[in-house]
Amino acid sequence: MVQGEGSHLAGANKMQVMQGDLLVIPPGVSHVFHPQDMTGTEPLLIFNCMLRPELGRILRELPGPFSEEEMLPLLKLLEVKQWFGYREKNVELALLLRRMHEMQSCGSLRDQQQLYPLLFELANLIMPAAAIPFAQQSGMDYDPLHDVILYMISNFREKITLKEMSRQIAVSSRQFQRLFKIKTGKSYLQMLQEIRMKYSCLLLMFTELGIQSIALEVGIYDMKYFYRLFREYSGMTPASYRNRLQSHFLSAKEMMSSAEHCSH
Repeated sequence: MVQGEGSHLAGANKMQVMQGDLLVIPPGVSHVFHPQDMTGTEPLLIFNCMLRPELGRILRELPGPFSEEEMLPLLKLLEVKQWFGYREKNVELALLLRRMHEMQSCGSLRDQQQLYPLLFELANLIMPAAAIPFAQQSGMDYDPLHDVILYMISNFREKITLKEMSRQIAVSSRQFQRLFKIKTGKSYLQMLQEIRMKYSCLLLMFTELGIQSIALEVGIYDMKYFYRLFREYSGMTPASYRNRLQSHFLSAKEMMSSAEHCSH
């Protein structure tokens, strides 16, 4: 976590998180974050560091100067099956991740061995925490509406009604609507549709699904309604959004290719 406080749902486990926390999430474990501030004025900012599945094989085949003892914590990290968390004590984690980010940003990393010692250091730092239950942050007031929003994020494909959600925190539908609006600045329906539109954008960005399939995937069965919601959210049609992303991606790819060519 780079900034802010919030909630994290990993599988069946819910926890409070804060700046300086690192969570290791193995492939296949579903998880969602939600900021403590529900209005969006104090966001929860997160850095992601993804390790490729083939990294273990690459490490074992390295002809370089690294010993098996140096590589062992990282190899163990790659084999982790359950999520775990590491809570920073000073700024040791931030400094290490900043060094990794700077190294990756300043060059093409053709010599991957420059990054391996930092990965070994990271794994050596956090792996002892794998055997310790992640501590809940003390002193943070928890609002039951966070449970509602986490549920919405996890189940937005389904038909989840306001009445059903109000039951979760044991209040009337009218009181639920009022509390939701006060705490988030949005109505329940506005929040639900915003979650659906954000996921629609991800599907347009990272999949080749057709527009109708995407609408169904996010739980909207009326295509006219889906187009209207998407235009209100993004300012353009789904097709225009996808085309713009693809053109930006191609331009970035061409620039990287040109830079690589010039460096030879």
